[in-house]
Amino acid sequence: MAQKGVFQRELSKGRPDKELDYYDCPFSTELRWEDFSKEFLIKMLGIWQDWNMAQAFTWISEVGKRFGTRAADELMPAVWEELAKSSMHMFVPLLGPNYRTVDDIKTMEDGIKMGQLPPDGGLDRSLFAGSVEWQSPEVCITTVTHCVLLEQFEATNQVESCLQLCHVAEPRGAEAYFVNPNIRVTGIKLPPRKNPNDPCCVWEYRMTDTPQPRGPGRVE
Repeated sequence: MAQKGVFQRELSKGRPDKELDYYDCPFSTELRWEDFSKEFLIKMLGIWQDWNMAQAFTWISEVGKRFGTRAADELMPAVWEELAKSSMHMFVPLLGPNYRTVDDIKTMEDGIKMGQLPPDGGLDRSLFAGSVEWQSPEVCITTVTHCVLLEQFEATNQVESCLQLCHVAEPRGAEAYFVNPNIRVTGIKLPPRKNPNDPCCVWEYRMTDTPQPRGPGRVE
């Protein structure tokens, strides 16, 4: 194991003897996340969020150029669902020591918390912001007042893509991220909006007693 504070530049080895606020040490193949400060890691997470959103916009734009806007819009929710199926389980242990598999996500609150953890989940409110009002432990109303996706579509006048995102992709993606198959996402007020000061959207999140339809066959 490398001695901290000693770098062997010719071998690209070594680790710092204190947490780094910047990546200003010599390049080393032995660096670990714990070698960086909390401030650095928070900045990195924010950049990763922005990168992830830019990647999503680039992906849908390039698919649209090659196969048409409709194909790109239809593929987006399918990609979110498949990604959730293959990867959301990785976030489960972050909820606590008794959370091991997706089967441990049993409440509406746990589902919402799961949905915040992916890079596009908006935990820090830079991507999405709003309020959540609980009507019961099983039902809440979510009002979104800032949505980077909607604002991007509005700025570029992509009305069709906006409708596809908000009316089709968002409920399917949210349900996939919440992981519990009994959770139902229903739009109460959805774009297009007449006034930019209006909420972006309003949703009901509900924990039901039975598994809900998923995938392309899902209907409101």
